[in-house]
Amino acid sequence: MKSLLTCTLFLVFSAISAQHSIVLKSGDKIDCVVLSLNNDVWKIYEDGKERTVSMKEVSSIFFNEYVPYDGVFIPTGNETTLKVGEFTVKYLMKDRKMIREPRVSIGTQDKGTVVVKVIIDRYGNILSAEPGQSGSTTSNNYLYIKAETAAKTAKFDENLKGPLKTEGTITIVY
Repeated sequence: MKSLLTCTLFLVFSAISAQHSIVLKSGDKIDCVVLSLNNDVWKIYEDGKERTVSMKEVSSIFFNEYVPYDGVFIPTGNETTLKVGEFTVKYLMKDRKMIREPRVSIGTQDKGTVVVKVIIDRYGNILSAEPGQSGSTTSNNYLYIKAETAAKTAKFDENLKGPLKTEGTITIVY
């Protein structure tokens, strides 16, 4: 009888697609079915196998959450343009609005446009900034450093149901 029950449970879990998403502190995401939580250890079913995950490793758990956008930069939509002091700043970030403008400054007469690829988290914080992307009109290292520094001071609105990381661009015209 026990083997019949085990076989039936295996078949049921094999037919179930992931109902839960566990996000680890490392940033990895596990799509699985949560079976239980005992003594700070999650028992899960993933890819046809039962395994355990320590609560210490877990950052978040989402139950039946559907996130249609994975955060990868898709260069479509309208670029938003702002005037920051004497500088023109543009940004393209899917489903997000800039709530704190970048602090743009320059100590030379150098001119050019620098496109910075930025990655933000769900809270709108800039996680990384890489200047010199396609669309930049200069290769001036000084302007790259100034644009990277400025981009890191920007902030976007929160999207707690969106992807963990969202890619976009901030363009600064010097």
